Amino acid sequence: MEGRDSEEEKDPVRIKLSDAYLSRADLAGADLAGADLSGADLAGANLAGADLSGANLSGAHLTRADLTEANLSEADLTEANLSAASLADANLAGADLSQAQLARADLTNADFSGAEGRDQESPVVLEAVREPGLPTAANLAGADLRGADLSGADLSAANLAGANLSGADMTEADLSAADLTEANLARVDLSNAELAASDLSGANLSEANLSKADDTPVR
Repeated sequence: MEGRDSEEEKDPVRIKLSDAYLSRADLAGADLAGADLSGADLAGANLAGADLSGANLSGAHLTRADLTEANLSEADLTEANLSAASLADANLAGADLSQAQLARADLTNADFSGAEGRDQESPVVLEAVREPGLPTAANLAGADLRGADLSGADLSAANLAGANLSGADMTEADLSAADLTEANLARVDLSNAELAASDLSGANLSEANLSKADDTPVR
């Protein structure tokens, strides 16, 4: 008995909610660490402050879900639909965002440090803002996107005020009319990027590569 109890303590039972219908459910502050929510319908659900660290959310429907201050560190979000979701102040450190959809999501102050995407060798690839033709004006104010692969991203008119983009690859990115006030762009590769009418007031551009970038007119 003691051996079994000890084994259970080491490997706790995880909640299994794969393909569950939880649309508009109130799960604020819930402990769902390591839970299997793959394919679950969580559209419009309240997950504010929930612990989803290490959870399997692959293929989950999280459109318009409230994930404010949620812990999604190390979570599997491959092919998850997070369109129009609120991820303000959320922790996505080490999360897998391969082919996740983040169009129109609120990513204010979200932590993406160490997150992964399609290219597992890249620190982070946010498919929703990398691929052209998706809705623009993304809200990434204060987001931690250090080392992010945002090459070719359509970020026109995006809010990147105070964002940490140090070391990011933003080659050929469209940042026209973007708000980059006080953003950290140290060592960022902005070669061939479109910066027309962007606001870089107070931004840190130390060691940034601006070769062939279209920066006129820039405020």
